[in-house]
Amino acid sequence: MKKLLLSLLLMPGYAIIFATTYTITNSAFTFSPNSITINVGDDINFTLGAMHNAVEVSQTTWNANETTPLAGGFGTGFGGGMVTTAQLQMGTHYYVCVPHALSGMKGVIIVQTTTDIFQNQLQPDLTVYPNPANNFVTLKSSNTLIGSRYFIADQAGRSVYKNKLTDEVSSVDISKLKPGVYLIQLEGLRGRSVKVIKK
Repeated sequence: MKKLLLSLLLMPGYAIIFATTYTITNSAFTFSPNSITINVGDDINFTLGAMHNAVEVSQTTWNANETTPLAGGFGTGFGGGMVTTAQLQMGTHYYVCVPHALSGMKGVIIVQTTTDIFQNQLQPDLTVYPNPANNFVTLKSSNTLIGSRYFIADQAGRSVYKNKLTDEVSSVDISKLKPGVYLIQLEGLRGRSVKVIKK
C-alpha cells in the first residue's frame, strides 16, 4: 500500500492539492462573510448562534427571501455544522437562515475549479463597497490598476456594464440594475479579481 501511494505521488501529471476549511459565522442577523469564493475540494464550517441555521436554496428562492430548500442541497442544523466538498460542487450556492431570510440573512458560496488557484494568487487588489448597495458602489484599488478594464455581469454571466478605472477610488452608478446578485470583474496586469455585489 505504501509503495502504491508513493508511486501515485511521483507519477507525472499528478498534483497534491490541499483542501482548506473556511469558517462562516453570524454577526446578529447576517452571515460573516456573506459571500465567499472557495476551490473545489474545500469545506465550509458554519459556526452559528443557536437560533441560526444555513440551508441551500435556489437562486429564485434566494432572490425572493424565501426558504424552500434546494433538492439535494446542503443544510446545517441550528448552531451550524460542516458542509463538505461532496456537497459543494463547482458553481454558485445560495443559502439562507430559515427563520431570518426575510431579515436578509442570506449568503453566497462560489466554488471555482482548482485550475484557478494560480490566478487567485495573482489577484489585483480591489475593494467594493457598500455591499449590498442600492444606487452606487465604490471601487477602491491601487494606482497601478488605473486604466484597467472592469465589467459587471448578472447571474447569467451577461455583461450589464463596462468601463475602465480612472482613479484609485471610482463610483459606479448601479441604480438602473434590477435587484439581485452581480459579479464585478477587474482585469489587471497581475491577474483577474472577481467580487460579488448585491443590490
